[in-house]
Parts: sequence; structure tokens; C-alpha cells
Amino acid sequence: MLAIAAVGLLIFFGSLIYLAYHFVRKIKNSNRILPKKPFYSALIGGLLLFIVGAFNMDTSVQVAFEKAQEENIELIAKNEEMQTLHNKLIEENSKLLEENKNANKEIDELVVKLDDSNKLTKELTEKQTAHEENNKAFEQEITDLTAKNTALTSEVSNLKGQVASMNTNATVNAASNKSDSSSGSSVSKPSQQSSTAYYKNCTAARAAGAAPVYRGDPGYGKHLDRDGDGVGCE
Repeated sequence: MLAIAAVGLLIFFGSLIYLAYHFVRKIKNSNRILPKKPFYSALIGGLLLFIVGAFNMDTSVQVAFEKAQEENIELIAKNEEMQTLHNKLIEENSKLLEENKNANKEIDELVVKLDDSNKLTKELTEKQTAHEENNKAFEQEITDLTAKNTALTSEVSNLKGQVASMNTNATVNAASNKSDSSSGSSVSKPSQQSSTAYYKNCTAARAAGAAPVYRGDPGYGKHLDRDGDGVGCE
């Protein structure tokens, strides 16, 4: 439409220029005649083209303006939405910053607890090492005590064997002494003293050479025969 208005305007001004040219030429040649049909056709046609183009151009401008206004309204609405979204993002960012602050605080507390845990672990490791060393020392002592116990057990067994051998010899000697006493070949004490012999304990009986003391022998008593088998101070 702008092109139509421009063409119409050019034709209109061209007609006016041609009219002025005609009057200039007519001054020199009074017989010159203006071609009215082409002139007025060009003049009126150019003017009509300009008017139609200008009108349509105004309509196009109005449509473009209304369209631009609608787009502006849409942009304003979008801007408000973006502003609302921006405010929401600011609030969320504030919340995230607060959460990040709290998370950093918790991390610091966890770091402190981790340091304490590492210290405690180190102390426990040291105590465990000391405990293991003590256990090794105790095991060594137990091993030594076991060896000593074995040696003592062996020694006790030997002593028991010796005591049994001595008891056997003492029994044989007592039987021999009893036989000798019965035959009357040898009397160490007066018969009255033998019949009234008394031994306070087995130590006294052994010191007198009377152990073991059989039931019926001088000096025999239940306090010497604990198991009641008839033989005292075995």
C-alpha cells in the first residue's frame, strides 16, 4: 500500500509539473493547447492512487499498532510472570542458602565428632595394644606356672612314692618288732610300761618308733586311726 501511495503521489506531482511547464511554454506560444484528457486522467488518477494507498496504509498502520499493542500486553503479562518467578526463585535461593548454612553447621559438628571418634579410636587401639602385651605376659607367666606345676606334680609323685616306700618299710619293721616282742627275745621296755603306753598323736608314735600302731598294740587309740581300718599312723 505504501508503494501505491508513492506511485500515485509521483503521478500527481508529475501532472502538476507538466501543468507548470505547459504555462511556461504557452507564454512563448499562445497557441499551445493543454491535452486535457491525459492531463486530468493522470492528475485525478495519481490523486486517487495516493488517497487509496494512504488510506490502506493508515489501516495497515492501525492493524500493526493494534498488533504491537497486543504483543506489548502479552510481553507485560510475561514480564509479570517472570517477575513472579524471579521472586519465587529469590525465596527458594534464600531457603537453599539457609539449608546450606545448616548443612555446613552439621558438617562442622560431624567433623568435630569424627575427630573425637578418631581420638577415642586411637586411645582404644593403644589400650588394646597394651592389653595384648599384658595378655602375652600373662600367657608367658601361665606357661611358666604350668611348667612349675608339672615339676611340682612330678616331685609330689616322687615324694608319694618315697612315703609309700617308707610306710612299707615301717610296716615290715613294725611286724618284725612285734614278732620279736612276742618271742621274748628282746624287750626294750618293761611290760608294765608297754601296756600303759599312750601316744598323743602320730608324731609322738613315730618318735617312739611305734608307728604304725595296730589295734591291740600298746598305745593304739582311735585318735590315731582316723579311717578306722585297725592301723593307726599309717
